[in-house]
Amino acid sequence: MNIQISDSWLREFIETKATPEQIEECLSLCSQSVEKIIDDRGEKVYDIEITTNRPDCLSVYGIARELAAILPRFNIPAKLKDVPSLKIEKPRKSLPLTVKITKADLCPRFTSLIYDNIEIKPSPKFAQKRLNASGIRALNNVIDLSNYLMLELGQPMHTFDYDKILKNKMILREAKEGEEIITLDGQTRKLHEEIIIIEDGKGRIVDLCGIMGAKNSETDENTKRVLLFVQTYNPMKIRRACQVLGFRTEAASRFEKGMDPEGVITTMERATLLFKEWCNGTIGSDLIDIYANPQKEKTVSVSKEKIDSLVGIDIPITESEKILKNLGFETNIEKDTLSCVVPHWRYNDISIQEDLIEEIARIYGYHNLPNVLPPITTLDKPKDTTFDWEYKIKTALKYWGFTETTSYSMVGKNLLDKVGLNPKNHLKISNPLTDDLVYLRTSLIPSLLEIISKNNEQNIRIFEMANLYLPKGNENLPDEAMELTLATTADNYSQLKGILESLLKELGIADFEIKPIDNWEDILRTSMVGIYIQDLHIGITGKIKKEFLDNFSIKGEVLVLDLEVRRLLKFATNAKKYIPSSKYPSIIEDLSFVIPEHTFIGQVIDEIKFVSELVKNVNLIDSFQNTRTFRVEYQSEMQNLSDNEIKPIREKIIKVVEKKFQARLKD
Repeated sequence: MNIQISDSWLREFIETKATPEQIEECLSLCSQSVEKIIDDRGEKVYDIEITTNRPDCLSVYGIARELAAILPRFNIPAKLKDVPSLKIEKPRKSLPLTVKITKADLCPRFTSLIYDNIEIKPSPKFAQKRLNASGIRALNNVIDLSNYLMLELGQPMHTFDYDKILKNKMILREAKEGEEIITLDGQTRKLHEEIIIIEDGKGRIVDLCGIMGAKNSETDENTKRVLLFVQTYNPMKIRRACQVLGFRTEAASRFEKGMDPEGVITTMERATLLFKEWCNGTIGSDLIDIYANPQKEKTVSVSKEKIDSLVGIDIPITESEKILKNLGFETNIEKDTLSCVVPHWRYNDISIQEDLIEEIARIYGYHNLPNVLPPITTLDKPKDTTFDWEYKIKTALKYWGFTETTSYSMVGKNLLDKVGLNPKNHLKISNPLTDDLVYLRTSLIPSLLEIISKNNEQNIRIFEMANLYLPKGNENLPDEAMELTLATTADNYSQLKGILESLLKELGIADFEIKPIDNWEDILRTSMVGIYIQDLHIGITGKIKKEFLDNFSIKGEVLVLDLEVRRLLKFATNAKKYIPSSKYPSIIEDLSFVIPEHTFIGQVIDEIKFVSELVKNVNLIDSFQNTRTFRVEYQSEMQNLSDNEIKPIREKIIKVVEKKFQARLKD
């Protein structure tokens, strides 16, 4: 997240003679990165990228606090100034307000104060200029004041017209499913459970907490009394609400990172001063401060030995202590161990000794550390070959005429219905971007059919290799299984089987088996046959049913080959097996059989091979109606074969095939 702050605003909180260019360089080297300095009509404006773990730097004061610790490391004097504020005193007569929080974890700290005798008018010119430079449009003094303080101190807040809060009552609770709110931007937003809202005494929702206020309680030119909220919220609830509702504000971007509850009163006292200076306002109520579980002091310790071992150089323990003190830590040294009380604005960021070492190293300066490569312990560490196999598979398919496709991992109900898949067997995304991206897919076939349907070419050969997400119950994450799926309108079954054989050969796999799948529950695949290696099911192949192709308006036939990559790679090997060629010639002959329909030819070939060790190769070379012609190769390693030696083998082959498959030898 980036913030833009002007140089003059920054110097209100730090006393230094550093130039903007020096500030840019020093801050970037040791803390947050200054991406550029913008010249805004003579005013220097810093565009700063703030890392996610440092919400304390999402403000002018937070950057000033960092610079006060960093600039002296570059021999540039710098001193942090106090935040101008006004002590909150009790008024003679307090305006009534009742606040109820239904669950303490929704709002760790809640403060509110009413300001009376408010004059609505434009903000001071310097404030308007600073807001505009930061990308926020100036509106009026009350609205600008809340935005100004959010940028200055990093604490979002919200202002209400006190007289629009019915019955002077506010209840902070979680929304109910289906409730609605019209926010300040005029949009009607439907709410869901767990979104934090505030309702008034008549049940009207007046605030979408941490994100945007409601239209019915906004301040306007007639406002005389302002109710100011300064609070912290459960960051997970705010982030979740932004995702569900599909929009995010400047305030929400801060709240979802976790706000410092100890800084709330400082912000409220600063606001009290600005309400007096900008709006002529006076305090009109007692301060309400609900803080059920105050932060407990956190101490983290680290030894000099640990610091030196991780940083890589010898840093005196007193030097480390000085760095951490300048960052706001309370420190104590005992026997070369540094104990540090974590400042409240870093409470969520500093928890372990490595966090302290990171602070020491960055302020000491990563640029001051020696450039030493870590020692190389071994050069023969085996590589993770999974990616190598994937690359090999994709490369082979590319050279065989297939085009790789990439599609979304999410599919819609309409696509699942087209192929007869039950959405209930898929994981549903709770906040889908569109109706077409609702379920995590359990098959790549529907996506490939959709791609084919959108292309009018007849000869399509495509494949995709991607993860499937197989449900493992409500309490567990899904099983992410890599799948390879080929779809073709240009090949017949024999050609596709040839591609399978070639692909397995590329992976060093020689033997596989194709056989029917028993009790397959997936409707899409009931017309398929299974592929097995050593009785382990690794995939399926076959034609897509016509009824499914009609749903996609696909004419002709589509054949698919679907392989479970994880199982397939269990058998993959780069090892090569050398079989010396026999010095004796082979004898080749063709045998034609009339075989009943629905007979698996692979099983016939296996049976022929098992007849004798002299049968070296068997291939199907021709098919016509129910006639299958097999080319059988006989060869011996020891001698030349004669017809008399082959004859009994041939007769046994004929007998086995006729008996096991109810076939007959064709004349």
